[in-house]
Amino acid sequence: MGKADRERYRTEVLSLVDRLARADAGEDVVWAVYAETEKLIAILRFRLDYETPGVFSKLPEASDPAKLLKDARELLSKASGEIARDSLVASIGTLRKARNDLRSYLTEKSKSAIRAERRTLAPGDPERRATE
Repeated sequence: MGKADRERYRTEVLSLVDRLARADAGEDVVWAVYAETEKLIAILRFRLDYETPGVFSKLPEASDPAKLLKDARELLSKASGEIARDSLVASIGTLRKARNDLRSYLTEKSKSAIRAERRTLAPGDPERRATE
């Protein structure tokens, strides 16, 4: 992979860091960063012809969503540095860790929304029974 490609990917990763760092980084922003991170992983794997067997990993604990976003930003910054140093295989692993933090955040947000919806429905409400 050439220097211009590495610089383009490094710049893309830094833009993801910036998007997560904004105070208004809501769930839609996190979804977009998650999707772009997944895309970068796929591109790097393809460009490097780097395949690893499927490995199931446990998602990070999600009791502190703000920490997950902070950790994801730090991992994305680290991946940017790895790309700049031509440590592209290492950057794939770092991007995967960031992606997992984002996935855990989004999973927790989804569960929280479902719990909140259940609390707002009356106990005898037929819609409540349908969601349980």
